[in-house]
Amino acid sequence: MKKDLRLNDIPKHNVHQVPDGYFDRLPTRIMERTAGREQVADTPWYAQLWRPVRYAVVPLVLLLLLMGVYFFNIQQEQAQQPIVTVASLSDDEIINYLDVYAEVDASDFEEYSIADQELAVDFLNVSSNTAEEELEYYQLHNLDY
Repeated sequence: MKKDLRLNDIPKHNVHQVPDGYFDRLPTRIMERTAGREQVADTPWYAQLWRPVRYAVVPLVLLLLLMGVYFFNIQQEQAQQPIVTVASLSDDEIINYLDVYAEVDASDFEEYSIADQELAVDFLNVSSNTAEEELEYYQLHNLDY
């Protein structure tokens, strides 16, 4: 192994060199740069106003742009989705839906004809006399709707 390294054994010399006349020219260079800033101050008032305003305008423009895209997409989605009501469905579509999704067999509908207007009577299993007695009991003909 090498012997122990000591800082005193390292030769001391300046690794960095300063260009000739650097410190002589430094004050004039600083004065030139600061004098250049005074010239910037002579710009018109609207140019000075624009600098701080542009930092507020850019996010505002981006916000408006994003809002426009958002509302445009909402309008497109609403235009694409047609409004479907149960009243607009045909009887065959309702039967197909019940057959597929509600797992109701078509054999359950065989005894009830869709064209038959007496479905309520058949489902309720109520005679017409009993229905008339119930209507008279509640006196529905006297109510104003």
